[in-house]
Amino acid sequence: MDDPNPQPSGAAPAYGAPHPQDIPVVQEPAKLGPMQRLVGVLFSPGETFEDMNRKPTWIAPLLIAIATAVALSLFYDWRVKPDYAQITRQQMKARAEKTGTEMPPEATVQTAVKVSSVVNWVSAIVGPVVTVFFVSGVFALGLLFLQAKTTFKKTLSVVCWTFCSVGLIGAVVIAASVFVKDPASLKDVPWYYASRYAATNLAAALSSDASAVVKAIAGAVDVFSIWRLFLLTIGLTAIAGSRKITRGKIGSLVVGLWLIGVLIGVGFAAMGFGG
Repeated sequence: MDDPNPQPSGAAPAYGAPHPQDIPVVQEPAKLGPMQRLVGVLFSPGETFEDMNRKPTWIAPLLIAIATAVALSLFYDWRVKPDYAQITRQQMKARAEKTGTEMPPEATVQTAVKVSSVVNWVSAIVGPVVTVFFVSGVFALGLLFLQAKTTFKKTLSVVCWTFCSVGLIGAVVIAASVFVKDPASLKDVPWYYASRYAATNLAAALSSDASAVVKAIAGAVDVFSIWRLFLLTIGLTAIAGSRKITRGKIGSLVVGLWLIGVLIGVGFAAMGFGG
């Protein structure tokens, strides 16, 4: 019997034809190196984040962020020479007053002072690592809720490069602000709260006796914080992997999570954990 569907002579059998899903997808390689990404995030974020979508990286910006934090803490300690023992006592006293309890005995205070001196240095190294991984995890969950087609590594890359680039410029501005201030006015301020006294946020206009809650709220309204939110919105949109996820949706997610973070910070300040 003749074949009802004859194939032309020399044609490949139908079962041998490759299916679209069997064809390997060749990803376009990254075009920008670490230094180009460091600068590009600030001045050409659209192109730079698209490059991260092709090849996400996070180790280089994280190392730069750690080096920046350590350098800032060293400069601050050299310039201001803060009294961390007195800072610890003031924080413990504030917490005791908030909770209506008595001030801990001197032995406990001395132990807290020693721990605080170690924490001040550890925070410069571990702080950036914990921050970027925690923030990336929160944004990854948010993107998952929006049904984004992306990976945690891409989210981590956007967060790392954004925090690294903005943080580097911010550290320079903070160092300049600290340098022109009277060191005596910052003796009771740890280095990780120094950003509140830079001219880039509202806390710089407050008097030294303002409450910790007011300082926390005013310190959150910062030029670099707003810049960081803007860049995160662009970056997370670039890696979302879906045209349905607009920049407006990502912006709402970023700002909403930032506001939650501010409220948590204000809550800690109200309990006496503030500068």
